[in-house]
Amino acid sequence: MPKYRPKGCKCSGKRRYISSGISNNSDCIDVCTNPICGTSDNLTLLAPVVYDEIGINLCREVPLSETLPTGGYPLNASVQVLSVEFPEEGGQQTSVARIPGRTNCSLVTLTNLSVTFAVTIYDCAKRIVDTITASAVYLPSGPEVPDYEFYDAETNPSDVELEIFTPYGLTYQNGDSDSPVLNYIGFSTENSMLTQGLNMIAIPKILNFDTDTPSLTIGISVYVKSIYFSQYLVPHNGRAVVPKGCIIPDEDTICMDFVSGDLLDYEIKPLELCAPKFEERMKEDCEECESCCSPVVTQEPETDSEPAEPEADA
Repeated sequence: MPKYRPKGCKCSGKRRYISSGISNNSDCIDVCTNPICGTSDNLTLLAPVVYDEIGINLCREVPLSETLPTGGYPLNASVQVLSVEFPEEGGQQTSVARIPGRTNCSLVTLTNLSVTFAVTIYDCAKRIVDTITASAVYLPSGPEVPDYEFYDAETNPSDVELEIFTPYGLTYQNGDSDSPVLNYIGFSTENSMLTQGLNMIAIPKILNFDTDTPSLTIGISVYVKSIYFSQYLVPHNGRAVVPKGCIIPDEDTICMDFVSGDLLDYEIKPLELCAPKFEERMKEDCEECESCCSPVVTQEPETDSEPAEPEADA
């Protein structure tokens, strides 16, 4: 019996095509009805690839509105960017547009970046004493924008323009071709996802910590990346083994044996189950699978005849 219909055959007036995952296996295996043995030698990986990127450095003083802890001086701090938002009101807006006459490139204008920081405060023994949130506007476009007093033509200008290579196009808001978007990848549940098209990340660094004001001088590196998903054929050297934290079982039970045993992992063929129907018969002609498939133990059929009585001892 053939393992699949010929490519392009007509079935009820329709043409059917077979995927490579089905057609590339040996003649003795139909993966639609019979699990394959072991794992594949090569797998296809769909991965996000950075086709182009550009970055800039910005710096400004960020006042802290919350009161700092008074114990354990001197204090230290670390900072993390939670999110960067692009306000639609109050001054100019961050924009993305194709460059006329240069359709493979786009112009990104950054302005009025509303940055939210998570600031972790440590005492002199490097113990965490508090975590506070601070917000600041980088690249303020004009006097009507909050924090415009921190405008500096050299370290925190009103806007910057970045040219970037976008060969496969832009991502649009809700399918509106007039609204290309710039996605920010941050550390909140609302912005931690990578999307295809233009993406931005920001990496912060504390340059000065004034505990009297209090305020932080924070520099950020802003990266804009042109990212598209591409597929590659990836050979591998076996399955990855995840390290497991072990416990000492107090009693010998099935549950304790499982808890103290190895971690579970997904396999194409289920383990610890009875053999599927007709599996043994289907594999009789599959010589190349005999080395990696365990034989199925079968029982002799029962008969209606009575068992013979044992002979008496002499």
